[in-house]
Formats: sequence, C-alpha cells, structure tokens
Amino acid sequence: MGKTDLRVLGDTPLNAEPPCLVELTRHTITPLHLVYARNHCMFLPNYATASPISHNAPPDSGSQSKYDDTPFSSEYANPSDFRSPMLGFSPDAVDEMAFVASVAEIKNLASEADTYTVKIDGEMEGMQEKTLSVKEMIVHFPRIEVVATLICAGNRRAKMQEKTGKAVRGILWSEGTIANARWAGVPLRDILITAGASEQEDAQRGFHVCFVSAVAPCQDDTDYGGSIPLEKAMAKDGDVMLAYEMNDELLTPDHGFPLRVVVPGYFGMRWVKWVDRITISRKESPNFYQQRDYRMLPECVSSAEMANKEDWWGRTPAMQELNCNSVVAHVQCLTDACPDQKTLKATGYAYSHSPISRVEISADGGETWHEARITYQEGRWSWSLWECELKVDIDVDALELASPGRKNGRSKTKITVISRAFDESGSAQDTNCRWNLRGVGFCGVGDASVEVFQG
Repeated sequence: MGKTDLRVLGDTPLNAEPPCLVELTRHTITPLHLVYARNHCMFLPNYATASPISHNAPPDSGSQSKYDDTPFSSEYANPSDFRSPMLGFSPDAVDEMAFVASVAEIKNLASEADTYTVKIDGEMEGMQEKTLSVKEMIVHFPRIEVVATLICAGNRRAKMQEKTGKAVRGILWSEGTIANARWAGVPLRDILITAGASEQEDAQRGFHVCFVSAVAPCQDDTDYGGSIPLEKAMAKDGDVMLAYEMNDELLTPDHGFPLRVVVPGYFGMRWVKWVDRITISRKESPNFYQQRDYRMLPECVSSAEMANKEDWWGRTPAMQELNCNSVVAHVQCLTDACPDQKTLKATGYAYSHSPISRVEISADGGETWHEARITYQEGRWSWSLWECELKVDIDVDALELASPGRKNGRSKTKITVISRAFDESGSAQDTNCRWNLRGVGFCGVGDASVEVFQG
C-alpha cells in the first residue's frame, strides 16, 4: 500500500480527506491512502513499535505538517500476509490494531479480534436472539463482493457555504469525502433470516434495522448508531452486507476492522463501523446520529437552538439514499483551435442511489449543455467517472491584460465549467440545492474554472 496522503481537518476525532480531486479521480477503485477518514468516536488507531509489520515513514509531502502527528504517517502491511486458512488473525499482527481512547476506556479489538461477536435481536415476531462471531459468519455464510461508493453526507459542505454565503455547522469538507471500493463480506439478509426475520415483504414494512457500535464513546452519544429500513436490508438485490474486507484486504482499523456495515446506495453515516449489535425495531435508531443529525433541515432553520426548540429534527426525515450529484474535478485548456476559440477538457465524478445514466457540462452558465462520456461505472453502486471536450468561443470584451511577465502579457479570461447528472431511476441533480444548517446533501452544480489566454 502507498502512503496516506490526506488533508487533516481534525485530529481528535480524526477527520481527513484527499486534497486533490485530480489524483482521487485517476483511480476507478480508490486506493486506501486516498480513502477519507470520518469519525465521531474519540480515538485513533495505535501502532506499537515492536511488531512484524514494517512502519515506513512517508516521504515529506511538503504541505501537511500534521502528517507526522497522525496515525496516517505509517503504512499498513498487506493483511493477507497474516491471514490463517479460516480467518485466523495472527496475535502479533492484530496487536497492531489496538485502539487508544482520549476520554475513556474502549474495547481492545486487538485481543478480541479472533472472537469478535455481533448480537442480533429484534421485536419482529419469530425473532430469536443470536450471537455470531466473525469466524462463524465467514465459515457458515456465503461470501459476497460488491463495488460500492462510500460518501460522507457532508461532502461538498464547503462548497455549500461558498455558494450560499451562509455559514454551516460542521467540518468544512471539500469534494473529496468519497471513496469507491470493492467490499467483501456476508449478506446481512442471510444473517437476519437466521435470527428469525421474515422473508415476506409485507411483514417487513414499518420495521428498521438498527446498528450499534459500542467500541468507543462518541462526541454526542455513549456509542455510535444508525438504522436503515428493513426492506432495504432484506432486498435480494440490495447488497447490504457485514464487510470484513475492503479492496481485497482485511479492513484496516480506521475503516472498521474487524466488521462494518456496508449499505450500497446510502450515505456513509449508515455504514456503521465496528458494529457489534444489530436490532430489528419498529422505530428508527434512537441514537443521536439518527435523530439529531444528518437531516436536511429547512432553510428557515437558522440555528441549533431553533431546531431543538421547534422540533425540526423530528419533523424532517433522516437522510438515507444518496441524492444525484456530480463534481467537476479538473478543467484544462487543450491545443487552441484558433485565436478566439479554445478546446477545454473537463473530468469529474458523479453518483446516485441508482446508476448514472448521463452527465452534462456547460461552459456558458447553463445556456447550452454537452453530454460527457462516462469512462467508468461498475455494477449498480459504483461512482461514475466522466470526461468531456468542448470548444469555447472567447468573449473578447471579457478579456483582461495578464500581469507583466506572465504569458508574455497576453490577454486572459476565466472560464467556468459546470456539471449536472441524471440517473437510471429518473432522478436529476437538484442544481438549485438550498442551504441547510448542517451543510449536508449539497448537490448544486459541480464547477471548476480555468484561465485561458488569447492567441
């Protein structure tokens, strides 16, 4: 694995994102060192000095002084190097996956990795409480693989603040809190059926599957939790799983080792890491992160006090499915067609809860649109990478003289390319997406600019 190259926005909890969209979108499957980190738990992975795993200091990035102070400064060894025929976490190697807390004691996953269990229970008629270890899941349940995109609900939050001119509450994520990965694990549907969940769709309606991770205390609750509709969890084509591998390797501690929930087509806050309890309930999860966060509050709700006093949290549905969205990662000027016309190339990504069917870009503020070519899309749940070339006429009246010594003093202008996406379900990107207090779910037009010079 390569070194981690993330821009750190917070140390405790650790929150970081890749700083360069160009580099991020060069990869169809996101390599581990470019997978963003989003945490509410108040701890970081701890790496011991004596171990069979090598720790190589990464080259100086020249930009992020925080790298030296974070766990991301170390490289992980290839987890396949210490797998046993069954699951067999090597005690020495797993010792590297211990966790330390800044505020309280937490589970020692290093010592429990080989016997880590998940409790399954529920209110549904016929349910029987069961406890399964990761080993039992791997031995007794089928292995499934799926390529799915993990996306933070706060992706593009900084863009929302920039475009609306109104402050938002939360980490000012740019547009890199997205990762397209190959996940492997056991079908959650099969686990729930073993515990007595009904396979009849009529019986599933109105129920929710609640996930809990009691590994560590969180910022706003005693543990982390969330829920999804039971119908999503039980859908044969929903691909919801309890994952133990990411990109053909064991999960790393910061991404949920030894077990995490994967919910393709849903926002990342429902992909609970370090899951240790699953409950079928008639109500959504009571956890703070389901009830008092990750909701697109109306624009009129201007403060947390107002949201609480007027119960806007209870009046606004919890975010679940991904909205249709696109981002322009890069725009470059190619060989000039003629002095007053330029050829631009734009690249970017798009995603939704359904496969992307079309991406369009515009260089004239949306008056005319050009269809982009989708260069990558894998299965139902991956992101879509796209590119497009278009010729742009230069507005001579908009030109200004370049600064002395730059481009030989030629006149220059800035061109902004915007994007919008559509998916196979008929959804379109809501390019007029409005401000909300938490800055979540922003899906205004993607945009990026380039300076071009005349002649």
